[in-house]
Amino acid sequence: MIKKIILLLTSIFLFANELVITKYFNEKPKINVVYTGDKNVLKILKMDLTVLDHFNYTINKENNATYRFEFRYMNKKLSVKYFENNILKIEKIYKSNSYAYFPFLVHKAVYDINEFYGLPKAKFLIRKVIYSLLIAPKQANIYLADYTLSYKRKIISGGLNIFPKWADEKQNVIYYTKLGRLPTLYKLNLRTGKREKILTSQGLLIVSDVKKDKLLLTLAPAGQPDVYEYDVTNKKLTKITKYKGIDVNGKFWGNDKVVFVSDRYGMPMIFSKDINNKRIQRVLYHGKNQVGVDAYKDYLVISTRETSHQFSSNTFNLFLVNKKDDSLKRLTFKGQNSYPNFSVDGNSIMFIKRENFYSKIGIIRLNENKVFYYPLPKILQSLDW
Repeated sequence: MIKKIILLLTSIFLFANELVITKYFNEKPKINVVYTGDKNVLKILKMDLTVLDHFNYTINKENNATYRFEFRYMNKKLSVKYFENNILKIEKIYKSNSYAYFPFLVHKAVYDINEFYGLPKAKFLIRKVIYSLLIAPKQANIYLADYTLSYKRKIISGGLNIFPKWADEKQNVIYYTKLGRLPTLYKLNLRTGKREKILTSQGLLIVSDVKKDKLLLTLAPAGQPDVYEYDVTNKKLTKITKYKGIDVNGKFWGNDKVVFVSDRYGMPMIFSKDINNKRIQRVLYHGKNQVGVDAYKDYLVISTRETSHQFSSNTFNLFLVNKKDDSLKRLTFKGQNSYPNFSVDGNSIMFIKRENFYSKIGIIRLNENKVFYYPLPKILQSLDW
């Protein structure tokens, strides 16, 4: 039974011309960017402006724009000057103690420019990513990175460390599971290095969602996994699902529902449970296996299998579901796309795309109708941002 559960969780968590969402504006602000300094910093700057997709820009090339931004990177310091009609309006300086941290300086500068123009939020630029990377049998490290994975720092190693989740909005604290004789859930403060044991259980023990002091856990104390809610403050554990099969990967959906993956129809499908009336219903009637889900306000993003190949890889695509009108939008068309994860502002979705024995992180910019990929030489186990 445990092997079956692990295989299901592996399929859930290990798995352009691709979007069909309308753009929200036709004319982008025209800006001229002038850059001097390290070429690696310039590469990140180009990446940010391209992925953001909010500006009609040129770099180190005159475009007769009214607005000009001068970037200069030197000695772990990024200075940005904003000119309007050749008149200096604003100057900001971004500093770090380490050269390796320069991607975050660029991300913050571009984020501030986007905020200055009052364009749609782009918090993905400044969010930190945590992910678990399989490096050997029964060995997985947890890393801290920027959204492009250009900056990465190992924060947890030794053993099988999986399913990291941010515990706070400021991204100072994480939860993660360490698999050993008994799975153990830990809480780690990245600033102080303080580690606290939260729970130990037989079978599975995984945090799938965090909402302030409430956690949604997958637990299998008696062999059958179910979704539980754990209140960190009063240490109260409440069983959400009660099914003699597999219920895993619970997510809070608004204030009154929880969604989760269940095999109660014989194969993995996404179901919702109303907290008030306890009603359980299937969410998406499309595809053959629905192996991943995330929620943001009224929206769900779901990974579902659309092919039935016996001797070759199957296609898993992402779909966007709106609770208000039951609308369905396809986000991808090919490949193995799974483990979708909304950004904190709901404007972007990060996911894992599997290719042979390697992984890519994909970022879907919903309003901008774009998808971008960042390759990794190893297999991603899970991520959060």
